[in-house]
Amino acid sequence: MTITQLRYIVALDQFKSFAKAAEHCLVAQPTLSLQVQKVEQELGFDLFDRKKNPIVTTKLGKEVVEQAKHTLREADKLFEIAGLWKDEAAGNLSIGVIPTVSNYLVPTIYKNLQSDLAKVNFRISELPTLTIIEKLESEEIDLGILATPLKIPNIIEVPLYYEPFVVYYPKNAKEKSNTVSMKHLEQYPLLVLGEEHCFRHQSLKICNRSSLAKIESGSVETLRRMVDLGIGVTLLPKLAIDKNSDRIVPFDSPEPAREISLVYKKGFYKNKILKKLSELILSKIPKEFHKKDKYKIIGVSLNQD
Repeated sequence: MTITQLRYIVALDQFKSFAKAAEHCLVAQPTLSLQVQKVEQELGFDLFDRKKNPIVTTKLGKEVVEQAKHTLREADKLFEIAGLWKDEAAGNLSIGVIPTVSNYLVPTIYKNLQSDLAKVNFRISELPTLTIIEKLESEEIDLGILATPLKIPNIIEVPLYYEPFVVYYPKNAKEKSNTVSMKHLEQYPLLVLGEEHCFRHQSLKICNRSSLAKIESGSVETLRRMVDLGIGVTLLPKLAIDKNSDRIVPFDSPEPAREISLVYKKGFYKNKILKKLSELILSKIPKEFHKKDKYKIIGVSLNQD
């Protein structure tokens, strides 16, 4: 059996659907189905129960899938070793990015990923914090880019930068000033993201607010539009908005901020790619956000994400 066939097996176990697994692997569904059947014929038993919907991995299949994951990790290390000799980053890398970072960071670095790390096959997914952690633990993704500290024993955190929270006001707001305190915000309903977003809970920690606007959103852009309609105010990550906007106001010093980090599971070995990716991200982030000295870091509450 081949490395490609093992990737198909792992994908089918993950997605429980031939169509979704084929889409993930960038092949036609009949091709993936045929290759999985060839492995089953070679082994002499079924890896998947196709009568179930969604597809179920058999007991023996689960053991094969776990070994396939191990084999694929070892195969990827060969690319890493080759890269060391060639002094280049190479191999596969899957990254999960929280939405409130992805919306500005991914468009900023994407073209450079294609050029500066041309030998790396990237797959980037926009995911909430808990899903990223789960996928890191199950080794479905290699890296996460999210708010920290998480304080999870098996997860390594590499802080990249520190991003202040700012207040986004409606047009013609009366109490706007050069900086904002909690008292300034009390007269406005607070618009926040949905429960699955750690940014929501960090916002509530900052504002110490129990009363909220009657609508919650899944995206920062929707929050902005609701504020534009005069429904309330919201907190936004500073890098996600136009720095010249007259609608945003920073908090009083020390400014509340979130720590954004690269995170990975212990045993991660793609260190050359990690170094290059870290350098690329930091090259796109203003230097004023590289140090946390002047900020009050707002932690992440995983039990609420």
